[in-house]
Amino acid sequence: MKQSKQPKDTIRLNFEFPLSEYPYLKMVCAKKSLSLRDFATHVLLRAIEEVEDEMLAQKANDRLESMQPEDLISWDEAKKIAGWNDEKV
Repeated sequence: MKQSKQPKDTIRLNFEFPLSEYPYLKMVCAKKSLSLRDFATHVLLRAIEEVEDEMLAQKANDRLESMQPEDLISWDEAKKIAGWNDEKV
């Protein structure tokens, strides 16, 4: 049996999709001039990024809520740590 070669940095996904929505999916792909594979990849990657953003935002919020006064530093100290310099270039 002949198998097609798949790039090593990808994995094949196979899942069921609602039959009633399939014509709309094809219509969206055609309107965007994308293959079904390219459209699905784009949508899935965007969804992953959104989840990552939500997780990072929650982590930042949790950290802000747990901060104590001794955790705070001045704006000047923050600029120094960041390597910012207000001198004109």
